[in-house]
Amino acid sequence: MAEATGDTAGYRFERKFVSFALGVHEMVALIRLHPALFSEIHHERHVNNIYFDTPSLYNYEANVWGLAERLKCRVRWYGKIFEAVERPVLELKRKQGLLGRKDCFPLSPFTLNDGFDASPIFAGAGLPERLQLYLATLRPTLLNRYKRRYFLSADGDHRLTLDSDLKFHRIGGSANRFGEPIECTRRVILELKYDRGKEKGASRIAGHFPIRLTKSSKYVVGIDALHPW
Repeated sequence: MAEATGDTAGYRFERKFVSFALGVHEMVALIRLHPALFSEIHHERHVNNIYFDTPSLYNYEANVWGLAERLKCRVRWYGKIFEAVERPVLELKRKQGLLGRKDCFPLSPFTLNDGFDASPIFAGAGLPERLQLYLATLRPTLLNRYKRRYFLSADGDHRLTLDSDLKFHRIGGSANRFGEPIECTRRVILELKYDRGKEKGASRIAGHFPIRLTKSSKYVVGIDALHPW
């Protein structure tokens, strides 16, 4: 599932800004004052993810090495992090350079609490056989949670997401015990998303933010926070 294909159909650009000096309120003010006239298009909500990787953490290493072809595998849901998870979705996040794409597969509800066993999480989802074989090579490596806000430019061509209050939990194969998370509350991540052909507008938008574009992966941040190498 992780092999490179060179096919970028369905991919879009995803560029990130990371701020430690400006908080959420300052970032929202910058967005609202932006000449592209961004408006908020969704209510703020919590995003929760369980990431899966190989035993050798190949997907983590591919991000650290900056390989052009990268893949992240996660189960995502919104709202409460623990207890009943009603609408989980398996997401395969593919990256080719600055381009990204998500392949999504709905999963059956499950319960996340102490003693959680991730091994049956994909059972009964009717996933393609090739995908099932790939998932069988992975194990859960990280549980994370953050707040997200959504904005869209007046012309509808550029989307922003603003993530804050990042929290990370250790997670393993079975008999998990979820203690206090590691928090990265000073890190605020702004992501600019747009289709190919909209690069000029994206450059103008990026130029109005007093923060440099940078590479940033919440998965890498979480693994590094939980496992000081």
